[in-house]
This record gives sequence, C-alpha cells and structure tokens, in this order.
Amino acid sequence: MTAPELRLRRILLALDAGGAVPSALSLAVTIASRFGGQLEAMLLAQAELTRAAEFPFASEVSLPFGLERPLSAPIMRRSLETLAARVQSMMTQLADPARIPWSLQVAERSQWEGLLAAPGEGSLLVLTHAGHYLLPSLSLAPGGLYLLYDHSPAGRAAQALAVALDPQCAQTRWPGSAGAASPPDANAVARLLDVLRRLRPGTLILPAARYRELEGVLRPLIARLECTVLLVG
Repeated sequence: MTAPELRLRRILLALDAGGAVPSALSLAVTIASRFGGQLEAMLLAQAELTRAAEFPFASEVSLPFGLERPLSAPIMRRSLETLAARVQSMMTQLADPARIPWSLQVAERSQWEGLLAAPGEGSLLVLTHAGHYLLPSLSLAPGGLYLLYDHSPAGRAAQALAVALDPQCAQTRWPGSAGAASPPDANAVARLLDVLRRLRPGTLILPAARYRELEGVLRPLIARLECTVLLVG
C-alpha cells in the first residue's frame, strides 16, 4: 500500500472536558479531508464522577490553587450539555465546509475502551494529550513523528499514513513476532521505551492491536511526553 492509496473508513475521536477540544477536532477534520472517512466524535461523560456527586459530602479540590468546592451532579450534567452544544457547533464549522460526514454522541468511557479493543479495519483512533496536534497543513507536531509498525494490514496502513505525513519519519518494527499470540520480548520493549523517551515524538503512529498489548506501559509514557497518538485499525 502506497501513501496515495491510503483511504480511511472512519476517524474516531474521544473528547472530554479537560482536553483541547478545538485542536483535537482540527486534527481529526484535517485527517478526514485528506484520507477520507466519516468523523465520529465521542464526548466522554464522567459517569463515575457524576455518580459520586450524588453524595452530600462529595467535593473537588483544585490542586494548583488549593480550592475546595462541593460536587454538584446537576451542574456537571448542564456543563456536559453546554460542552456538547459547543462541540456540535465547532464540528459544523470545521467539517461541513469540507463536506466531511460526521457524528457526535455522548458516551461512557467504557464505550471508547470497547472501540480501542476492536476498532475495525480502516479505522483511525485519535488520542490527544495537552493540546498537541497536527496543524491543518499536516505538518508535524513539535518533536516529530515516530512510527511503530508490523507486517499486518493495520501495520501497512500505519506505514502508509506515516509516509504520507513525513516520508523521513523515524520508525521501528514491532519488537516481537508477526503473530498476535506471542508478546514482545521484555528487553525489546525496554529499548523501545528508551527510544521514545529520548526522541520525545510529538506524534506516534502504530497499529491499535499493538497499542493494546503495551497499553499499560505506553499510556503513562505518552501522557508524560504529551504526545498525539494515531491508532490504526
């Protein structure tokens, strides 16, 4: 598969109140306009926090300022409704001029985790952190792009996407066998993590199945690196 042949079926984007919603939407719309596919945004409801707010003693603390205030379930629900309306307006402004089909739903985090487990062929899942994203020109986020690939169909699609974004991107083959049954060698995983810490990529592309295998060690590192992650199904 060469870069011009890459076509996506859908781009999945998870949004929450604490994320950089405008930049995440900009990234997803830019990818959809270049590689096709329907944009499906999921606004993640903080169900556990809302349930906790039902208790009269529940409160939240702002760590930077040391302020404490009671949690209010009605206020949290209204805030989610307000955010949903704002996201819908932004999607209309960004996606409609490019004729990109899109949808928006309020979902539980468990639904997003289910998509991570089985995204489907031709799907791209966008994970963003701290507002880092690809610019509308698809130039790279600070730190450059890093590709982790294997020889599966998703791995080849990940390669095609990475080459389209940056033909000279740094890349590494998956530190394990081609089969999904055998986990990668621990030493190889440690070397991979060292490379990511050293290079500090702004964008990481890899097959979704491989991300799931190393999610426990990749997730905290990605959060520290404030890296955008593109998971290919």
